[in-house]
Amino acid sequence: MILRFTIKPYDVLFFGSGKPFNLGDVAVSIFPPFPHTLAGAISSRITINNPLKRIFGPFLFNQKESKLYFPKPADIYGERKSKSSNKIFTLTPLKEDLHIFNHENTNMPEGINELTVFYGKEDVESFVGYISQKGLSDWLKGKSIDPSEIKKNEDIFGYENRLGIFQNTDTHTVTQENGLYRIEMVRLKDEWKLLCWVEFSDVVDKDKVMTAFKSNPKVLKLGGEMKTAQYDLEEDESILNLFEKIEPKKGEIVKLLYLTPGVYNDFIPDIKGLRVKSIITTGHINMGLHSPQKLGKYRVMKKSLPPGTVIYCEVEDASQAMQVWLNPSHGDNDFIGSNLIVYGRP
Repeated sequence: MILRFTIKPYDVLFFGSGKPFNLGDVAVSIFPPFPHTLAGAISSRITINNPLKRIFGPFLFNQKESKLYFPKPADIYGERKSKSSNKIFTLTPLKEDLHIFNHENTNMPEGINELTVFYGKEDVESFVGYISQKGLSDWLKGKSIDPSEIKKNEDIFGYENRLGIFQNTDTHTVTQENGLYRIEMVRLKDEWKLLCWVEFSDVVDKDKVMTAFKSNPKVLKLGGEMKTAQYDLEEDESILNLFEKIEPKKGEIVKLLYLTPGVYNDFIPDIKGLRVKSIITTGHINMGLHSPQKLGKYRVMKKSLPPGTVIYCEVEDASQAMQVWLNPSHGDNDFIGSNLIVYGRP
């Protein structure tokens, strides 16, 4: 059973990365929240251990436009120092040998043997943003993208300063005097909502789940400050068919897009059936998980690829490559909902 949750916060939100900070520091909320953060909030509504099988998202929904938005591919750049997204540019793999440097003299990790570049005269730079379902469908097919299908962070949310106080993460009670710190919290603009799909475990009773989530009040506690958010839900499997799936062939080059963080043991992901040739990313993010029961660990920390990361790969085994499509982690890497990938042709 897959349920679609549409979530509207009542107030500002704070989502931590798991990176520790000290008194006097400024803690800045990440956005969007990690999938396992939403999974925890949703699971808390039911008194069953490990009720979720998979989670898809979170994504963003613009109520005014009635459009669904996803993390923008990292190979889409904007005009340098421009606050608008009226002009966008796309990086492409470098096809010719320029004879101006030796790969061995660069800082590219071993195994990465292709560069992506922008061909043009404009001064461009990367930016964090979101792309509509239509825009992403065009990107997956290698088509040009209308700039109106792109939103920047400032179009969706703003930051507001608040004071926080250190709490016990289990009891949410104050742990020390003068434990104040400043935090920059996220406030979604009125027309925006969070949206995710959740697939429940086969052992969970469907009727009990629906009763639990349809009972009032329909609210979730979100983030480190346990802010209240209202939700609506509907049984819906449309996430599995939002985009046209290609049939990769052995030896073909495909491009992968991470819709949620990519969690792996090494910088270069080990993806079955695919050989990584090039990575376009905005850097690493810290993934933290409070998990006293998980393998005796109190906190799991991993450096991960951020949503929007684009990877060019060569198909080595087509049948294995097919299994990558929209198949998020079940939590076997400690982070349920991570590694949610769609792919297309350059």
